[in-house]
Amino acid sequence: MGMLDRYKKKGGFYQLLQLLETSPTAKREQFLTLIAGENPVWEEALRKRILTIARVYSWEGQYLVEIFSRVQPTTLAYALHGNPQEQVDNLLSCLPPISKRKITDLMAEAAPTPAEKGTCVSKMLTEVRGFIGQGIIRLEKVDPELHIPENIEEILNTTSFNIGSAPLTDAAKKDAKPNIVGESDGAPSAGVNQEAEFLKRKVNQLSSEVNALKHENTVLKDKLAQIKKIA
Repeated sequence: MGMLDRYKKKGGFYQLLQLLETSPTAKREQFLTLIAGENPVWEEALRKRILTIARVYSWEGQYLVEIFSRVQPTTLAYALHGNPQEQVDNLLSCLPPISKRKITDLMAEAAPTPAEKGTCVSKMLTEVRGFIGQGIIRLEKVDPELHIPENIEEILNTTSFNIGSAPLTDAAKKDAKPNIVGESDGAPSAGVNQEAEFLKRKVNQLSSEVNALKHENTVLKDKLAQIKKIA
């Protein structure tokens, strides 16, 4: 079983992305190296969507104010502490004067250790992910390259890259004949057969689950009726 297998279901890409984002840099690179060895397409898709604090700081002020006004002032002050003054001034320019003064005062009074600063940066990134999930920050508008399509697992799983084989060269891609539906010799392809079998198994599985739920519902109804009689 490959490392990616558990993440290929719906929602798995986001779970793996969160794991990478909350891992130390060295550990993250180790994970990405393992993923690249298994499927470079997934590795590329994950790497380009990893949320970093530098990426967040590059967003326009109208989006930064939505973030800065929602995180704890101390968290923001510690995360910005030690950054170049010009960058700090530019980032905080999106805030009202009173809010900006509060953050700068906290920064002047604070002396966070590198570990404390790192913790606050991680906390900010976690909160930004939360704002994205709540729709407060819409990546398709703020930073389209970071946007995650709803069906990204399906897109990546059906890519033309074959795991375990070398990717085609540019010349080979030109010479390769497209696999166009209806252009076969009359026999269904192995891929179609496999997909059909998968769907059949899925239907049978869902039918079994529905029947089990019906039975459980019947049992619960009987128990409820008995309780009502006793009451």
